[in-house]
Amino acid sequence: MSIREMISQIDSLAKKEYGRGATEQQIADAERALEVRFPASYRAFLAKYGWAYIYYDPIFGVGPSVPPEFELVRHTLDERYDFEPNIPLHLIPVMNDGAGNHYCLDTADFRGDECPVVFWDHDCREGSEQTPFQASLSFDRWIIDRVVNNPCKDEP
Repeated sequence: MSIREMISQIDSLAKKEYGRGATEQQIADAERALEVRFPASYRAFLAKYGWAYIYYDPIFGVGPSVPPEFELVRHTLDERYDFEPNIPLHLIPVMNDGAGNHYCLDTADFRGDECPVVFWDHDCREGSEQTPFQASLSFDRWIIDRVVNNPCKDEP
């Protein structure tokens, strides 16, 4: 998977909504606020779109046009400090599944410029000590597999 392919796949979708894209400064500010480094494919997503709503899946982001409910920094800080169990500091939620669980960037596990996307289950009996399920090796692979290839996209 490549960043170019990810962007091409997203651009080809009929049912999507997205922002104007984030500046490098806005992306760097979000990384500083969350004390993490974003993977290259998520940085490219943020720069191109800022945030997105693809079919029925909201992808959190940053930038001037992001709706409050998709705002990455606020949402991550809420999950870290205001909700139980607290999400670990190295997990960055990029999508809520609608039931309070999140697909997250696992920024403690970089391989080159990418890190895996994991599934954080807020009902897991281990709470904040859980080992999240790995959903994909990288954000670009995850967004194609989980969001772009969503079976709901065939609905009228």
